[in-house]
Amino acid sequence: MKFYSYILLLLVLALVACEPSVVEKSELGPVPSPTFEITQGATPNEFVLTNTTEGAFLTKWEIQDNGTAEGNQATITISFKGDYEVKMTTFARGGSAETMGSLTVTQDDPNACFGNFELLTNCGEKIWTLANEENALHIGPNLTETWWGNSSQDLADRPCHFNDQYIFRSNGEYEYRNNGDFWADTDGNGVITPADLGLSPGCQQASDWPEKYKAWDSGIHTFSVNQESLSLNGEGAWIGLYKIGTAGEVTEPQQSVTLSILELTNNRMVLFADYGWGVWRLTLTSN
Repeated sequence: MKFYSYILLLLVLALVACEPSVVEKSELGPVPSPTFEITQGATPNEFVLTNTTEGAFLTKWEIQDNGTAEGNQATITISFKGDYEVKMTTFARGGSAETMGSLTVTQDDPNACFGNFELLTNCGEKIWTLANEENALHIGPNLTETWWGNSSQDLADRPCHFNDQYIFRSNGEYEYRNNGDFWADTDGNGVITPADLGLSPGCQQASDWPEKYKAWDSGIHTFSVNQESLSLNGEGAWIGLYKIGTAGEVTEPQQSVTLSILELTNNRMVLFADYGWGVWRLTLTSN
């Protein structure tokens, strides 16, 4: 009987010994309730982000299409007019929390032509086309392994595809120009996509786009670019292949498409979309 009483006493002592750590944890304080302010900086393109969360000691910011920043106060510059979402993640003793906000840029920065924007537009207008090479169009489990890629014969068999022009202008315009014809593509099983396109796979006249899919025809849209990605905005905007969407292959025109940038130089651009189950990679060139 004494033995069992001894064991019981040890268990009680063990439970008591754990109590201080619970108390200490509660003393860290609650999870922060995040708030922040956005104020105009010295120019219409400059903004000051200020974390107003009580007890915050570390802050991270994500600015739509414009990268990241750190610090309880951060000054950012956004070159092109538009509405942008801002996400703040703040850390306090009790943990971390995040919240969203938005800002509006009322005008383009006249000195904004630099970096990927300069490479894409040449600070004026630049015309890009699919590269005249094997595997300019690639799909595979990753960026390097290939399930399918266009062959050298495809360059001859798809003249309506490789003559498409993707035009970027420094005023923020993006124009897709199919020059009067387009490539009607198939899915992974060789079936026309979308299924109700009503056309045979291969080169078709631009006038043959069904009304439902007319947004994929030649047209003018807008774009935004940063170090990591290129976004094409406006119903039906696409590049390389109309079925390549942001999060997966699509069967109808989208309001926007965002692709990641693998490479961008003065005359070569490699974009990709990683869907988890596979990766589309596009290689384009500009003369």
